[in-house]
Amino acid sequence: MRAGDLPEVVRRFIVDHVDSVEQLEILLLLHQHAERTWDAESVARELRISALSASDRLEDQARAGLLARVDGSPGGYRYAPGTPALDEAVAGLAKAYAERRVTVINLIFSKPVDKIRTFADAFRLRKGDDNG
Repeated sequence: MRAGDLPEVVRRFIVDHVDSVEQLEILLLLHQHAERTWDAESVARELRISALSASDRLEDQARAGLLARVDGSPGGYRYAPGTPALDEAVAGLAKAYAERRVTVINLIFSKPVDKIRTFADAFRLRKGDDNG
């Protein structure tokens, strides 16, 4: 199956919000257990990933308006999309990932690397750029 076989809302969400399969799986874990508060350690244990990486992804998703920090729970997060449209997109993504895992993963890996390229370009040395 091709990325075009996915619903437009799911494709757009992946392009705008998902940079890795790890990030996707963290989001879907919290979506699936929306009533539960998660911290980096519990996410890491559940998904068998590094707690440091889980912590970074949780914070990224909170900044993106997909998760909320839980008051009174150090490092605790819950699934709490900022808009009904985000919630609908995540629900569609969960369904697509369950039914078309390879298609979803291929779309994630085929995304443009503009963010990475822009970051790398910031460190590129150019001829004639002598600041010293």
